[in-house]
Amino acid sequence: MPIYLVMIAIYNRLADRARWELREWRTPSRSAFVQEELERALLTETAWVAGERVLDVGCGRGVYSAAIREKGARLVGIDLDPAALAAANARGCPVAAAAAENLPVSSGAFDTILCYRTIYLFPNPTVIAAEFDRILRPGGRIIFSVTNYNSPQARIQKLAVRLSGNLAWGFGNSWGIRAWTRCFGRLGYETRSMYSCNLVWPLVYRACDRWIIPNEWMRRYARWIRRVTSSPLRTDRPRSTAMNYIVELVKPPAVEPNPT
Repeated sequence: MPIYLVMIAIYNRLADRARWELREWRTPSRSAFVQEELERALLTETAWVAGERVLDVGCGRGVYSAAIREKGARLVGIDLDPAALAAANARGCPVAAAAAENLPVSSGAFDTILCYRTIYLFPNPTVIAAEFDRILRPGGRIIFSVTNYNSPQARIQKLAVRLSGNLAWGFGNSWGIRAWTRCFGRLGYETRSMYSCNLVWPLVYRACDRWIIPNEWMRRYARWIRRVTSSPLRTDRPRSTAMNYIVELVKPPAVEPNPT
């Protein structure tokens, strides 16, 4: 093959790759890379028991509700967005419109409460903790995700939200993992498991809807960091280099009355 044809072929390959990278930068074709480890922690590492009663607080469009129902859980989702509830219902998930601060269920009605990528929205964390405790049976568990707000990524995101004035990116509270575990700890809860996800500190990869570092580059980087550091996903304490955490807390069992 003539050398000029080889050079043209190489140029076309490089041009196609550059165009693909540019498209991925502007509009990623895959979900955000942070979901990869979060989903593994939530759906693979976390045990879901067939028949357990699960309340998915902030179920959204029911993607994770449906996945957990497939594992045999008796799950009900709540949210305040009618469009999201309709989408979750279309996936076969029983849903209801309800506010987490005042849940229309009886005390001790659920074995597990799931609050995935939602807990930051609540303006009164102590009220939420008390309500979760009320509807959870003794010995039940709470599973939630929370962001590492001390990371450069979270600080830049918070600044970008403040400068943009976009309420869609707002925060209801700034409680991190330690504040939540302390709050539930005062109610007697113990930590059963913890997952430190997305070891991307100190990179700032996104601000609101704008990717600073393309999604696919970050996906490769996150996988590489996990591989070269040999860091387990499940940790005894929150790792400061993680961007997100998933925590499983267990409510104390019922106290048996002393025989008289």
